[in-house]
Amino acid sequence: MMQGSTKTKTAVRLFALMIALLTVAAATACGRGPIQSGDVDQSKTVSDLSIRGRITFSETNIGSEEDTLASRAIVKAFEAAFTGVEVIFEEAARSTFTTRISAGDIGDVFWGDEADMYNFHKIHNAVMPLDSYIQPLNIDLGDVYSGALDTGKSDGRLYMAPRNIGEHIMTYNVDMLTAEGIAYDGIEALDWETFKSYCKMLTKFDDSGKVTQTGSSMKIYWYPVWQVFFRGFGGTWIDPVKHTVSIVDNTEVMQGLNEMLAGVTEGWIYPEDFASGITGEVSTMFSLISNDNFSTACFKTFGDLSGLNSVGNAYDRLNVAWDFCPFPALPTHTVSTGATGYMVYNRTDNPDTAAAFALFFLTPDGQRAYHSQAGGNVPLLKSLSEETFWKGKGTVWTDKNYGAFVSYPELTRPASVDVQAPGEIAALFNGEHMKEALSKILSGKADANTVFSKIQTEANEKWSLIYE
Repeated sequence: MMQGSTKTKTAVRLFALMIALLTVAAATACGRGPIQSGDVDQSKTVSDLSIRGRITFSETNIGSEEDTLASRAIVKAFEAAFTGVEVIFEEAARSTFTTRISAGDIGDVFWGDEADMYNFHKIHNAVMPLDSYIQPLNIDLGDVYSGALDTGKSDGRLYMAPRNIGEHIMTYNVDMLTAEGIAYDGIEALDWETFKSYCKMLTKFDDSGKVTQTGSSMKIYWYPVWQVFFRGFGGTWIDPVKHTVSIVDNTEVMQGLNEMLAGVTEGWIYPEDFASGITGEVSTMFSLISNDNFSTACFKTFGDLSGLNSVGNAYDRLNVAWDFCPFPALPTHTVSTGATGYMVYNRTDNPDTAAAFALFFLTPDGQRAYHSQAGGNVPLLKSLSEETFWKGKGTVWTDKNYGAFVSYPELTRPASVDVQAPGEIAALFNGEHMKEALSKILSGKADANTVFSKIQTEANEKWSLIYE
């Protein structure tokens, strides 16, 4: 009898302990406090806001030591601009951010890209809108490149303050052009027909039909590249308002796709980063070309200014003259643009200070502090485009054509599919899926219409089932 009673009491205690632990876990998962709306009385001024106290700034640790210096520089500038504020800087693995958001111990302000913004806003309801703070903080949105600002928007509101503008551009081998008698300064984008004619002129074959030098090397599976082609002849491949994808049933979109594929099959576009996954005639044709084709490809895809050192060194080791240039202008000229930036955790207990810090990236002082460091990037303010403090800072390449990075800001379009469609749809067009689709076509296993008809159908079926 007593043994049974003891077991019962023990079971009750264990049950009570389990309930207590679950309660604590649930409370922790909810975060630090109530959800902040981010709404501010528009008659308020900076002095009316409570910009004081301590906040934590969670930066990703995927960058270099120079990137850390840039982040610390803007922290220092913000603390100087707002007395009585302390920003605790920390670096953490990007992969931990989702768990930390669920646990409520993410920084008041934290790093992310467009996909993160969509995920943390739509899926986790963890991000505070920032647009209501624009006017009280006297931020001049007219000076901000819209292409950068749009990367941080969802449902018409700003959830991520970008830190830079990322217009997709190219590098080019000056020596290779000179050898063919082609004069090009890289200032203006080459129109598509001129670009194509140059690439064909620059492409060389050996007696067996293998390419020994190619006009261009493009990551055609990468969303900043293929979307330029999808839009390049007037087509609209995705409609975020009607929630539809139109590829094979849009003549102009297919024209752009086929133009891109023709460049590969004709040898003047090397399919960078996934040529090894292609079989058949195309694979054989490009068997002498590799991804490290700085001396065998004239125009090359360039990702982000943070890659300046690796690219510049690669050219210099070969003693090759090189420079930056805009991506070629197809008949309907658009420029894929992305950005990374910073979000405010919507359970912060210091919303005014957190919002002010995130939006400090949209101010001249913030941009100067961040981008004047070696780990900086391309300023997102029009007023800073001609200044030299950000152009090759800390490198030997200060004389390059950095104007290419802000050459067509009025023609920018979102590089990321994540800001145009829900994650389930965007995933169908990520790099690995596009590599698979394009490899299948270029290997001769299926035609473009068949491959993209399947993708289009799946995308529209999924989208029709999503209620936002």
